[in-house]
Amino acid sequence: MESYLQEFGEVKAKHSSEETLQKWRNLCGVVKNPKRRFRFTANLTKRCEAAAMRRTNQEKLRIAVLVSKAAFQFIQGVQPSDYVVPQEVTDAGFQICADELGSIVEGHEVKKLTFHGGVAGIAEKLSTSLKDGLNTESDLHTRRQEIYGINKFTESEQRGFWIFVWEALQDMTLMILGVCAFVSLIVGIATEGWPIGAHDGLGIVASILLVVLVTATSDYRQSLQFKDLDKEKKKIIIQVTRNGYRQKMSIYDLLPGDIVHLSIGDQVPADGLFVSGFSVLIDESV
Repeated sequence: MESYLQEFGEVKAKHSSEETLQKWRNLCGVVKNPKRRFRFTANLTKRCEAAAMRRTNQEKLRIAVLVSKAAFQFIQGVQPSDYVVPQEVTDAGFQICADELGSIVEGHEVKKLTFHGGVAGIAEKLSTSLKDGLNTESDLHTRRQEIYGINKFTESEQRGFWIFVWEALQDMTLMILGVCAFVSLIVGIATEGWPIGAHDGLGIVASILLVVLVTATSDYRQSLQFKDLDKEKKKIIIQVTRNGYRQKMSIYDLLPGDIVHLSIGDQVPADGLFVSGFSVLIDESV
């Protein structure tokens, strides 16, 4: 009997191998009520399921790590050296286009900025000087606005007067009055005939038209006043360095390559690169 039991190996109190436990279960298969007999031993089925789940999770984690490494290597491998200056920009005398400048500033692309030579390199490619600013007497100044555009957002078209008339007609009270006017016209003409029976209905229609015209006119004038006020609000005067000295100008006259001077409380007039200064804090929530 001892030699027979030795074939199954030793069953440890803890951490016995699955093979040994399975052999003992097979050996004691004739035991009455085996579930009760093995209630204090490991559940081999659940242990196998847990091991399979652990292997699956490890494989998923391994795949995620490999994908992350591949993505990181791809991002690192994308070099800004693929950038090609458009022909029209080169013909105008510059070495960088507006889209490339926008991607550097908006995307905080430090690698692109480094590739172009930093702030000094960008200034050189824009044909400007970090000390003297733009030279308005050169031929490049006239082409600069044609290549890079103006420092102004494209404004939406002003809504016409008839749009405000249509919006005024959407009032629920006026709709109810319109239905009442229609009913009054039908009943009045049917009972008293034309034109005596239509007086009440036409009076209601005239009142509706008067209210609509007054409301639409008021809203239209307010929209024009608000647009003019918004234009005045956006007329910001800034200090820039051009031709070697400081001067004041409107933000609408600002061009790529201008050296802008900011003080405490000033509004940043455009996206740009920080040249020099200290303790710069910008509130981007407004």
